[in-house]
Amino acid sequence: MSCQAEVHAYKSEYAYAHTLYTQLLQTYQGAQLGYEGFSLMNIAAVEVPMGVSCEVIQEKIYASQTISNKIGNKFMMIACDTIQADLNLREGDMSCSLFCKCLKAGWGRFSQVVSYCLERLADVTCWSPHHDPSWSIILLAYSLRAKKKPGIYKALQFIGDVHLMQNNEVTAVSLFTVALEGFTYMDVHHSRAECMIRLGDMAKKNGDLLKALELWETAKPLFERSSQAKRVQDIDERVGDISEETKEQHRKNLARLAELNVPAGKVDEVDSDTEELGLEEEQVRLITV
Repeated sequence: MSCQAEVHAYKSEYAYAHTLYTQLLQTYQGAQLGYEGFSLMNIAAVEVPMGVSCEVIQEKIYASQTISNKIGNKFMMIACDTIQADLNLREGDMSCSLFCKCLKAGWGRFSQVVSYCLERLADVTCWSPHHDPSWSIILLAYSLRAKKKPGIYKALQFIGDVHLMQNNEVTAVSLFTVALEGFTYMDVHHSRAECMIRLGDMAKKNGDLLKALELWETAKPLFERSSQAKRVQDIDERVGDISEETKEQHRKNLARLAELNVPAGKVDEVDSDTEELGLEEEQVRLITV
């Protein structure tokens, strides 16, 4: 059951993971203290992106920290601090000091902690405009060296965000497209949807409303599967701004695709080897600027 829960969490199916982790907690509670602590920690970790209330998550972090201190499990101690940092960020605390502390403590010892911290630090959309964008390059370098495919594609997505903020839309589109292909291959719903909503926004900006509508409506069920209620609302607001005439044309296009048995939003699977990320030499140079 633990492995199943991890797979669901990896795919950002947080609600399914939460259910399984809760069942594990009920199994271990009062019987196996270490596993109880890990179950509490894992539940807290998926509750952060699910948007569960701060108080509920905080209780689980404290309980897991108490157990980790009691049994002397260093990994659990650092991981709890990392989840605390993630919760603080979600609640608007823009200080990266706790993430940096956890990153230093986990470096060379706990790769899971390192990846977790770097992925949060690299996501410029979560931080103030003055946040250091070079974290995305650090995440890419670390993930390439450690051969961590999720980290590689998340780094490309986040570097795309940096270029989007700098109005380098051509480079941003290339990066989001490659990241989307990678996340589609790995079946990571939340990250797929984030790439789609960005590509849709740029399509709308460039006047291609049909493409924007297709990308947004393909992203919506992915946000739903990953328990992202706020992002589902964002999609609904975007779609609501599109004229009925454009929506009708989109429905006709979907009907034609159905007749041809071609899935909407279909992207080709790609070889996830880092040498075949789909970036030309010039694009590789651009993302590091």
